[in-house]
Amino acid sequence: MNEIQSVSRAFAIIEYLSMAEKTVALKSIASACELPPPTAHRILNTLCSLGYVVHEENGQYRLSLKLFEISSRAVSRSSLISIAKPYLDALSERLGESIHLVVRDGTDIIYVYKVTHAVGSIQMASRIGMRLPMYCVAVGKAIMAAMSDPEIAAVFQASNIVAVTPKTITTLPELMDQISQIRRQGYAIDDEENEIGVKCIATALGRSEDSVSYAFSVSSIKQRMTEQRIMEIAPLLLETKKQIERQLFFN
Repeated sequence: MNEIQSVSRAFAIIEYLSMAEKTVALKSIASACELPPPTAHRILNTLCSLGYVVHEENGQYRLSLKLFEISSRAVSRSSLISIAKPYLDALSERLGESIHLVVRDGTDIIYVYKVTHAVGSIQMASRIGMRLPMYCVAVGKAIMAAMSDPEIAAVFQASNIVAVTPKTITTLPELMDQISQIRRQGYAIDDEENEIGVKCIATALGRSEDSVSYAFSVSSIKQRMTEQRIMEIAPLLLETKKQIERQLFFN
């Protein structure tokens, strides 16, 4: 039981440090993780010796890149990501736009691959490992459109609904209206629902008889993503989806 508790406490510290924007003092770590300072200090020393945490010269702590290296190796071995990568790279090169690949995790999506194109003056907030709720991003809505209506409702009700921008969907009827449109056209749109100045078009990867967990998007600044541009991108997006799924399910 003590070993399990120690592991749990170690991960509590790791998760806390992962959210910190700068180095953190021992006292703050102990308080945030509800640990006695001597216990927090002992765990931090162990994490430092293993290479997961760095003890800076100023006495404060931060995560090392070791966890990133481990997760990157795991992600790179995913058959879907390895299959999808060349097609997503080609699509990004052809369009000159950024591409994101995500996987579902409960009520959220997690970014697992990204191809970046610097367009205009805006820098997108997305990064590999970022977690966002499904209801407010195109990739999430594309995955939700492959679910049954009761499952969509359950996911929405279990999510922490926040109006991230003035355009964020905050009611189930609004979401279901968009879901109907996504099912008809095969792709979802995120028009500044999660990030002001950014517009995305996305589609899910998978078969209806399976549990659809992946989706990818083309993202750019809103000024570039006109209705005409969306109509140019949509068929290329759906063709890329077919190419990836052909490799996934028929090889």
